[in-house]
Amino acid sequence: MCTRVFNNINFQYLTTARNMDWMFVLPTSLFVFEKGLKKIGISSTKPEERAKALKWQSSYRSVVAMVGDDCNGWASSDGMNEMGLVANALYDTNASYEGPNSGCAINQLSVLRWVQYVLDNFVFVKDVVKAFNTGDIQLIGDKVPNSEDKSASIHLCVSDATGNSAIIEVYKGRFDIHENPKFKIVTNDPNYGAQLKLDDYWQWQWSTENPHPSHTIPGGAYSADRFERANFYISHVDSPETESESIAQARTVAANASVPIGYNFTDTKSPNISNTLWTTIATHKTLKYFFQNIRTPNIVWTDLSCFAFSSSSSKVDLITLDDKSKATESPLQGNINDAFEPTRDPYKA
Repeated sequence: MCTRVFNNINFQYLTTARNMDWMFVLPTSLFVFEKGLKKIGISSTKPEERAKALKWQSSYRSVVAMVGDDCNGWASSDGMNEMGLVANALYDTNASYEGPNSGCAINQLSVLRWVQYVLDNFVFVKDVVKAFNTGDIQLIGDKVPNSEDKSASIHLCVSDATGNSAIIEVYKGRFDIHENPKFKIVTNDPNYGAQLKLDDYWQWQWSTENPHPSHTIPGGAYSADRFERANFYISHVDSPETESESIAQARTVAANASVPIGYNFTDTKSPNISNTLWTTIATHKTLKYFFQNIRTPNIVWTDLSCFAFSSSSSKVDLITLDDKSKATESPLQGNINDAFEPTRDPYKA
């Protein structure tokens, strides 16, 4: 599931797009959070477990795409803060959070709240990398809301307003971090180090170093196919001259890596080949956050730079499910700043 595209070809016009792919329709809402909110890293109400939880006070405003609902819990999957830092949580087949001392560790953070913690606390990719390199935070596994007990096996992509990028993977409780502005494309598997080795082959195929340059690209729906296909397109576009061009490039590259609704490949139960449910695009400089539901023709966006906070936490539902899991799609379109309504903070400490 999922593809992330960071368009940093022109550092004046930075945009990050991501496809959310999943095997089930997920109820999805946009939340906007004011800064200064006290939050906790786990959902448990048990005093002994909450005592080990990571706690923080948000330093920055943020807009976040969350999947779930009040009954089944919430997962922060994607978002941007007021400093232009973008965080995207993508499925990672190989992720494992349990280390030798996980049970007794302090500063425990559910993977469902990972995106929110990063957006609340950091401005630059380098600072995110530094924080997780220390080993002071223990990620805790969890289940994807409304997904029949599927594990939230994820890694984190971060991109910032300086054009930097990082991918943070977790194996047996230890962080494996790849930081470089060149890391524009991320999918799901194999691990990112292996993805980069695959990309070396394709970059040579496409380059002038090859006496017979090839412009063929993998066309399948597997994660490695989507990784190379998106890399091909982002490597072969001109530098955007406007923010609109940068948005269009990121959006269309992501579209080339999407999986059509109804694609019925059933050879595996892995979420790695799942329908694209929605796409987000974030502009790092002007703080616009776009949301495109694949099942509707309209696009909505939030302008975080001029959001009028009437409440510390606000929400607008974009996809809802009834008790029979039938989805209702929001008819909203355009700028939806005025559509948000006050709500409780699901991560309140």
